[in-house]
Amino acid sequence: MELRQFRYFLSIVDCGSLSRASQQLFIAQSALSKQIADLEDELGVQLLHRNRSGVVPTEAGKTFYDHAQSVLRLVNGTKAAVQAAAEAVSGSIVVALPQSMAAMLAMPLMRAAKARYPQVILHLNEELTGNMVEQMIRGQVDVAMFTDAPLPDEFEFTPVLEEDFYLLHAADDEQAPPLGDVTIEVALARPLVYPSHAHSHSTRAIVENAVQAGGLSMISMAAEVNSVHALISVVEAGIGPTIMPLGVALREIEDGRLVAHRILCKGMSRTIGVCVSSHVPLTNTKKALSSLLLEVSRELCTSGKWPGTTLVS
Repeated sequence: MELRQFRYFLSIVDCGSLSRASQQLFIAQSALSKQIADLEDELGVQLLHRNRSGVVPTEAGKTFYDHAQSVLRLVNGTKAAVQAAAEAVSGSIVVALPQSMAAMLAMPLMRAAKARYPQVILHLNEELTGNMVEQMIRGQVDVAMFTDAPLPDEFEFTPVLEEDFYLLHAADDEQAPPLGDVTIEVALARPLVYPSHAHSHSTRAIVENAVQAGGLSMISMAAEVNSVHALISVVEAGIGPTIMPLGVALREIEDGRLVAHRILCKGMSRTIGVCVSSHVPLTNTKKALSSLLLEVSRELCTSGKWPGTTLVS
């Protein structure tokens, strides 16, 4: 049996006539009659009784009519359900944030996603940026925040914020410069606490690129710590200062445990944006969460909740 035979049969019974049904269906009456004859042959029963006034269903035909209606309702319902699923924002999605941005973005994004898309299960990863690149390539991460350092060609990057870097040191640091802005020479005057130079997206790489562009001496290291949280604790303990974005240590700065100085140096900043892989289908959920991540980032910037940032045009 073919789906069209169900439709043809229902139309004939509803019209009460083969001729009227053929006009309604835009099918030749002979072709319509053959379809019903083939259907009756397949079922082995007579479905329609023909008389001078038209056609009426037999007892078997009445039963088939009821079942045909159910089948078509199921087919139409399936089509509607599939189309709705294609348009829905639901299911699971993995969003990765670098350690140097997670403190600012993680909770605002989680709250916004829960309020806007309650059917979405958000898996939020806080990662080293080098790990995020590999996870994106392998399809383990759907959406990520990156800097504009060179990315694989398959990545689509949408810039949103420009974030400045600051000299950060312990509040009781006796060798610290006076309050206020500092030159890059002052910021580099003492050995720094920094992550290892693992990849081109690291905060250390951005600082070193700015230092090289200014023709200055490279950074001398007091310690290497490959965890942003541990690094801030080491700085707070007085092991040495660091150069980082404000958002990394905003709580410690607000509590008076760390002091921040804006650095007067061209290039001592990074462009932050949302990244997806063009090799993986852009689902409605991925599109929605990418847009939400951009929206949350902009709101944090314009409201002053993410200090040290400005919007990218």
